[in-house]
Amino acid sequence: MGSLSPEQVEHYLEHGYVVVPGVLGPDEVERYRAQARKIALGDVPEEASKRLVRDIAFARGHVPLPDDPEHALWKILNPDRFDPVMAECLSFPRVLDAVSSLIGEDILAFLLMFIYKPPELPQTVHPFHQDAVFFPFEPQSSCVGVWIPLDPVSEANGTLSIIPGSHKLEIQPHETREGINFGAVAARDIEGNEAHHREAVPMEMEPGECLLFNTRLLHRSGGNSTKNHRRVITLHMASARCRSRGQSLSEYGFTLVRGRTHEGCLQPLESPPLELYNALKKD
Repeated sequence: MGSLSPEQVEHYLEHGYVVVPGVLGPDEVERYRAQARKIALGDVPEEASKRLVRDIAFARGHVPLPDDPEHALWKILNPDRFDPVMAECLSFPRVLDAVSSLIGEDILAFLLMFIYKPPELPQTVHPFHQDAVFFPFEPQSSCVGVWIPLDPVSEANGTLSIIPGSHKLEIQPHETREGINFGAVAARDIEGNEAHHREAVPMEMEPGECLLFNTRLLHRSGGNSTKNHRRVITLHMASARCRSRGQSLSEYGFTLVRGRTHEGCLQPLESPPLELYNALKKD
């Protein structure tokens, strides 16, 4: 079952992450770069226009808007809802093969985002956090983050830095902080703690590689001090055997991308919302 070797699975279980090479080829990387640019330049339905989210530095007028609208973006949120090319990102075969090694063959994909680090904006930081704080599902070990860079990534342009083994911690208290993008949070007493920052490992990766990580893994990203894009496809996958524990946002939607659903467990949403306003309402 799945494509990861026993050694890769063991690395994931012990350290909370594993890198899978070559999930996308050069032509595929260019396909999604080009499609994201079309969306950034306005090829988006009016009701989904708020899913193009500017970086806070531009949204609050701290930095003048660039001539190129794509250079002002922080993320495109759930483009699979309105763009069939971006919907392909939910079910890359090599990603599904690898993820099935970790959580089984019944897989739901959710929360697709195309995330930028705008060029020459070194102050844009996403503090240490655990994605699991947003996901009221259980067991949490059956939820996996998927992170696929479409540009070479390094500490200089804002790659992810992770704390290996931190997925073994419980979910930490999180808080909002001034100056970070809307919806982003910081793990209290971890972001800004020198000892934790020294533990962090920046993930240097090439386009088309894939980082799979436990959603309790502490990770952060710095700003982009280079003149080049840092574009990443990111989404999450959960076992279709996971169960909800309390309310969840309709924004997750869920798409069955492999296997089958199970009674009493997470289910796909028939018509996920296009308008971002609806995403803020509780089910």
